[in-house]
Amino acid sequence: MKKYPYMICSAAVLCALMLAGCGSSHEKELEQQVAQLQKQVQDLQTDAADNPESTGSGESAPASAQEESIDTLDALTEKVQKAVQNADAATASGSLNERISVFFEHKTALDALDRELDALEDDFEAQYRSGSLRYEDFRTRDRKIEDLEESLDDAEDRLENRFALDD
Repeated sequence: MKKYPYMICSAAVLCALMLAGCGSSHEKELEQQVAQLQKQVQDLQTDAADNPESTGSGESAPASAQEESIDTLDALTEKVQKAVQNADAATASGSLNERISVFFEHKTALDALDRELDALEDDFEAQYRSGSLRYEDFRTRDRKIEDLEESLDDAEDRLENRFALDD
């Protein structure tokens, strides 16, 4: 009978020692991981300070992506204007094969620009969804793209009418 309380006490002490041992080693491992991560963060901050052209800054990447997209939109606006002017200047003369060839040359250019505008629109939407572009800016750019697409569609309609071809 006297052995029973000793066994219970021994078992309790043994469990407490086992649990205490596991907890401290696990805590030490976590402390080491935290120290390693802190060192990595410090190293990255030092690298970013030493090399400002690196892409280590989270703010500069979205800003440069927005600037590139705006530059791309401006460049596409110029391309669309030139393509529309070229399509409007095209004349339907020569044989049927020559007319068809000229028609599809201009139509292909207009369609290619339409695909580029669609890709840019998708890029702006991705920037908005990621939070790097405000909704008002997204809507303004989206409207400009829609206007450019409309001018491409109108130019294609005029081209079809002038060449008496409907694809």
